[in-house]
Amino acid sequence: MYDRVVTINNKHWPAYRKPGATLVDLRMFDPDDRSANPRLVFRPEKLRELGIPDALIEAAAKSDPRGFLLFDDLPDQTQQATGHANQATT
Repeated sequence: MYDRVVTINNKHWPAYRKPGATLVDLRMFDPDDRSANPRLVFRPEKLRELGIPDALIEAAAKSDPRGFLLFDDLPDQTQQATGHANQATT
């Protein structure tokens, strides 16, 4: 199933790690589904109550399927910093 946990605003969310990115699942159990295996649904109003930033909620609403966020890894900033340090100043 999930192999990582991501923290957003002190809340833990399940995530998948893949090469170069992390996929975060912001879906929640459907409160109206009382079955043994309740379905997961995207609930933006509940995310707002939990303090999730609107920009993340909007991005998750536009995903297909709704409720997922894909975060690309940041480029290796150590190389960039080293490159700047090696440049001569004028």
